[in-house]
This record gives sequence, structure tokens and C-alpha cells, in this order.
Amino acid sequence: MEPLNTKIQSTSIDILQAIVARGEVDDLSLETLEPIIIGKLYFFVHVKRLDLQNKLLRILHSLISVSTAHIAQTNAEEQGSSEGSHISGKKAYTVNPLLTHTLTDGIAVPHNRPVQQHWLDFVLMAIPHFQSALQGTVSPLADCVCRQLRSLLNDAIRANQPGSLTAVTGVATDAEFVMLLNTLERLLVLGLANYPEVAQQDDDTPTQERTGESSGILGYVSNVFTADNTSPLEDQATVSQSHSDCWFSS
Repeated sequence: MEPLNTKIQSTSIDILQAIVARGEVDDLSLETLEPIIIGKLYFFVHVKRLDLQNKLLRILHSLISVSTAHIAQTNAEEQGSSEGSHISGKKAYTVNPLLTHTLTDGIAVPHNRPVQQHWLDFVLMAIPHFQSALQGTVSPLADCVCRQLRSLLNDAIRANQPGSLTAVTGVATDAEFVMLLNTLERLLVLGLANYPEVAQQDDDTPTQERTGESSGILGYVSNVFTADNTSPLEDQATVSQSHSDCWFSS
């Protein structure tokens, strides 16, 4: 029955995804569906169900997108109708309390590593797109990615020590390091966007001093990976980035 149940669940998610993406869901249904999907993701992470996590992440992205669009439309309508009268307070998207915990667990839990790229793709696609709504998740996610990088680096160091008897569960590939570094860079940029003085300092930097530098905080990393003598890493980074760009279009 397990394969049949998985097929039924997968088909149900596909149907629901199509309905949500078409915008044919009212506000009350959206408020009900989002915590259910987040709870399901959290459950799948901790019971080691890897097969449907990608589809659940896709529908979660669609739910957040539709929810924020509905809120923006409602605020615009209320502002238009309240001109010349008392303007009511604007509505705002409320982040589900379990969302940050679910995202960090999905990235950090060791047995979830085979599908970690799907979670990082979700972060790279959703957090920048809905920055104002999901700003509170940036700092915990950046901390989580830092811990993952440190753990993988320690594993690599232990694995390369001659004569070491320390057990290493698995050393990350070059593509995994690039993927985590790209995610960390994006999160750091989003986190610094909340500090006006940092943005002002960047604006005040002469253009000629910025033209020779990479646009990212970790620009020196990008320069290393795009060097002529590291073309295999460049290919891996390109594949990883291409996967992120087309993740939600499939």
C-alpha cells in the first residue's frame, strides 16, 4: 500500500498546486492550507520521507506568493476607498511560527542531505522574492547555512589528515560547497539590506572602485570558481544555478 499511498499523495499535491497557482483559492482557504503544508513538510523531514518534499516546497512557494498578492491587493483597495477619510491600518503577511524551524531542519538534518538542494533552491527563490514578508527568517537561515559549511569543512579536514582513524560520514562535493556559499551570500545581502547605513556606504563608494569587484559579498569566492584553471567547478556551479533558476518552472 505504501507505493499507492505515495502516488495518491503526489497526485493530490499536483492538483492542489494547479488550483493554488491559478489563484482560485480564497483568503480563508489560504490561511488554512499554509500551516497544513508547513506541518506536512516538518513531518516528512523528521520521518525521513524524501520523495514528496520537493512538491510540498513548490506548493508552499505558491501559497506564500498568492497570500502576499492578496494582501497587497486588499491594501491597495482599502487605500483607494479610504482617500479623504481615515486610512485604516495596512494588513501584513504573518510568518507561520513553524516555517523557520522547518526550513532550518530541512537544510540541516543529516538524513535530509540528498534533497538539501531543493531546500536551498526554495530559500534562494522565496526569500528574495518575498523579502519584506520573510525577513525574519533570514538571520536563522544564515546561521544554519554557516553551521553546515563549518561541519562540511571540518569533515573535509578530518578526511584529509594522514593516518586519521576518525570516522567521516561523508565529504561534500565541490558543487555542495558552491551551493551553500551562494545561499549564504544571498542571505547576507538580504540581511544587510535592513541596515540603511550599510546601503548608504555602498552608494557612496566611487563607481570606479566598484567596477573591478564582484557584486556579491563573497565576490572573491566567485572569482576563484570562475578561474580558467577550475573549469570543472565552474561547470558544477553553472548546473547548480541553472537548477535553481528553473526549479519552479518545471
